[in-house]
Amino acid sequence: MDSSGQERLALIEVLDRDGRCLRAFDVWHWPCTVGRALTNDLVLDDAFVAPHHASLEAGSAEHGGGARLRVGDSVNGITWQHRRLQRGETAELPADGALLQIGATRLRLRLRGETPAAERPLPALLPGSDRRLGAVALATLALAAASHWLVLDPGADATAWLPLAVGLPLALAGWCGLWALLSKLFQHRFDFLGHLRIALPWLLALEAVEAVLPPLAASLGWPLLWRLVPPGQALLLVLMIRAHLEHLLPQHRRAVGLAVAAAALAGGGVSLALTQRVSDSFSRAPYMSTLPLPALNLAGPAAPSALVQDMAPMAARLAERVRLARERDAADGGEDGAEGSE
Repeated sequence: MDSSGQERLALIEVLDRDGRCLRAFDVWHWPCTVGRALTNDLVLDDAFVAPHHASLEAGSAEHGGGARLRVGDSVNGITWQHRRLQRGETAELPADGALLQIGATRLRLRLRGETPAAERPLPALLPGSDRRLGAVALATLALAAASHWLVLDPGADATAWLPLAVGLPLALAGWCGLWALLSKLFQHRFDFLGHLRIALPWLLALEAVEAVLPPLAASLGWPLLWRLVPPGQALLLVLMIRAHLEHLLPQHRRAVGLAVAAAALAGGGVSLALTQRVSDSFSRAPYMSTLPLPALNLAGPAAPSALVQDMAPMAARLAERVRLARERDAADGGEDGAEGSE
């Protein structure tokens, strides 16, 4: 309401590419004209906007009492809800507002009937957020230390712990610092703690998958659990990157999801192709540097006949590899002989 007691009918916001409001215009009367000419109520400095591009009128009660959009003498028209409105067309806009693309300018129309979203609490101000962050950090460090201790030789000196004690914090700081620099570029704020809150739980999940699934596979005698470790960690890494990107670009969640999914599918295909080329299989053979204690072995011992049966196909595969190697050697020898004769 202004000083004369007149109530605001609507608010038009000019948005940037990230959805932030660059400029706001109060609508005090209908109709409200939009265009590049100075005679309009809202003047847009956009070469792709016509002098009298559009007008907004009071909406009818039978359509919810929103606003009526009328396209003026424009070549480019207006895009609303993935629909292109051409010259002279009209559209009834809902009472809770609308997003409009006029030329190269994005407008957000806010009407009196809209219901604002609830306030989002700042993560740093949530009760106990610092304690939870510290607990997750300690759990991640403890799990990483336990995994590192298992692979160390007995009697290893203190320098063997340097990669964990120094490398892990530096890598985490570099990772979050990189995302914070991107936040400075896109959001104009260095959001290091925000990305640290995202990275730590995912890093804990990555460590848990690597620490739990292989021993569980050995205890139960289920190699499938061991084979799930690489794809499981890859999936967690993809989800962590998506969480960082959604925090960085909250207005483009759908585009971020599609881009991350496409990159994950492409990377997964390349990884499977390389693994198949090296090992003639789409997954590597189960191998563990340390085995669980005998008391934790819940699977019964396998019969010797089962071992012999599993080893039987190896002879054919090894013979095929020898044949292919001899063919390659013969082909290389023939090429060398031809070059020598020349």
